[in-house]
Order: sequence, then C-alpha cells, then structure tokens
Amino acid sequence: MKKMKWMSLGLSLVLSIGLLTGCGKEAPKREETVQKETTQKDVTEKKEITITDQNGRSVKVKYPVERIACMQHHSLDILTQLGELDRIVCTEDKLEKNLGNYITEMHPEIKDLPRPGSLKEPNVEAIAAQKPDLVLVAAQANPDAIKALEDLGIPTLVVTLRGEGKQDEAQNPRLSNADKAYTDGLEWVIQTLGTLTGAEERAEKLWAFCKESRKMVEDKVNDVADADRVRVFVANENDQTYGDDKYVGCQLLRAGAVNVAAEEIKGYKPYNMEQLAKWNPDVIIVQDRYPEVYEKVTTDPQYAELKAVRDGRVIVAPYWSKPWGNPDTDSIALGELWLAHQFYPDKIDRATVEERAKEFYKMFYETDFKGEVK
Repeated sequence: MKKMKWMSLGLSLVLSIGLLTGCGKEAPKREETVQKETTQKDVTEKKEITITDQNGRSVKVKYPVERIACMQHHSLDILTQLGELDRIVCTEDKLEKNLGNYITEMHPEIKDLPRPGSLKEPNVEAIAAQKPDLVLVAAQANPDAIKALEDLGIPTLVVTLRGEGKQDEAQNPRLSNADKAYTDGLEWVIQTLGTLTGAEERAEKLWAFCKESRKMVEDKVNDVADADRVRVFVANENDQTYGDDKYVGCQLLRAGAVNVAAEEIKGYKPYNMEQLAKWNPDVIIVQDRYPEVYEKVTTDPQYAELKAVRDGRVIVAPYWSKPWGNPDTDSIALGELWLAHQFYPDKIDRATVEERAKEFYKMFYETDFKGEVK
C-alpha cells in the first residue's frame, strides 16, 4: 500500500473505511474492505479481499495489486491475456520450458524479468527484494518457502488449476470429477486474477471465449459413440505420460477421443514399452516443446510396430493447443477444438480452427496469430 503523504500546512487527512460484503460465489470466497487513500494529487481506492486459494489456504490481499511475483507459469500466461503483463516483477526460472518459447517471442520484455527460483523452490529472499504485493506459486512449491513469504507479510496464493482443494501429490492428483475440477479450477484463476488486477471485464470475456469454443466442440463430436472414439497416447519427455486425473485426459474426451493410459497410470508417471504395445493407440500426441520425443517415437525401432506409427499418426501438438497435465485458457479456447479437428476433420475443418485462433490471439494477446493449423 502506498504511504500517506501529509500536507505541509498541517491539514489532517481523513481515512474513511466502509465494509463491503462479497457475493456468496464459491470462487473466490471473500470479504472486502474499501479503503480510500487521499493524496494531494489524486484519490485512489484499495480493497482488502480474503481469498481461499486452491490449496484451501485463507489469504488476505489488498487490491488492485501493483507488483506480482508470478512463480507459476499458467498464471503468467493468463495475466498477459488479461493485459496485465506490466504488473509482473519476476517469474520462475524455467518459464520457456514450462510454458513455451512463444511467450517471450510475443513479449520480449519477459526475458528481462528476474528469475528468483523454480516452481518447486522459489527463492524467498530474491522474491522479497522485488517488493511484490502478491506472490503466485505452483502446487509443488515448497511449503516452507510459502510460509517464509507470508511471515514477511507478502500475500501468497497457491495456484493448482484444480477446483477440488489441496492434493496429497501436486503432480499426481486424485480427483472425484476431473473434468469439473479442471474447469472450475481454471475459471477460478481467471476470475481471481481479473479481480486482483482490476481486469474483471476482460476476464469475463476470456472465460466466455473458452466456453464458446467448448460448445462448438460439443455440438460436433458429442454423437461419437464410445466404441468409435479415437484411442490416443500422449508421449512426454523421460518416457512419461499423462494418465488418469490429468487435464489432457479430459481434453481428449471432450475432443471425442480417449486416453489409453488412463486405466493403468494415475497422474504423471513413467510408462514402459510393454504397456504401450498392449494399448496400441490409434494416435500418438507429442507436444512441440519435446522435439526429441517426436524423433524417438518416429525413428526408434521399438515403436515401429505401433498402429499410430505404422499409420503415420504421430502428431506434433502446437504450442497454442496446450495438451498439458493442467489446463491453460488456450487449452479450452483452442486445444480442444484443434484436437477434435485432428480426430474428426469431417466434423471440424481446418478453417474453423484457424479463424478461432486468429480471433483469440487478436483479442487476448493483442497480436497476430502466427501458428499453423494442419
């Protein structure tokens, strides 16, 4: 909060405090206190909000926030889409790997941001040196670091992208309803960041765009029978895959497919060739941030007899489709649509996906879409 400036003529300033009651909506839960700060030049309004974050922690934040230490990559992406990049004062050290090179290609100024630590180990001292009035951390962040930040009086929110509360394992959640958990969790992040930055209207438009894209997919592929669904495997680095209760499984289901690994693998875990041969997927998806994985799947002899490889159905997922373990806005706004096009091009054509991508990038990244839709 900005320090009060006292008028030199000895006039006293009056601080008026009024209590606002937040709405009963689950995300975010809050109580608001309106505080007006008067200076010689202007009148600004700050509110205090009590938020239950996505690990069930109660955190008080004074907002609109001005300086955000964004140590969680999905949140950084969403803040740029909300037009609030200038509030970010630092981020995590492997941002490009975790998010994609596109983010610094679109916003080169991000390259100059300090990188005080990782998703798991945020550097408390270095973060505090940036004087943030809010820190956003990932589900896997060290609890001791979170406590240390709050002991310094810095509000810290845990962002998991899931709506079911704290999980025993950050990377391997067990969810009662994964699709609902990820849908609610992403909506919470969009709404919360919109509220805290004063970008509520843009946040509403962003979430409306996501829902509209999802409805487009539902209208086209909902009639695909379970027996006819395309069987898909997602190959990641270090011979790992996304199994049950990871968002990409929900993304595949919504696109009219099924994740073949879901029955045997829970969370983000290694797979072996015996399992993969038994699953024998129709399609293998590789994210474009893992070119070495695509090379391995398409050239290593041990993969050669898989149906997807024989049929030439090893597909590189572009950065903007985001078939990840946790959702980003692009995952729903564009990814589910793109996947449905890959699986059922007779139902959703290339031009539809391209038009939607161009609209999304112009509206929320405020730049031209430079990707390619195949």
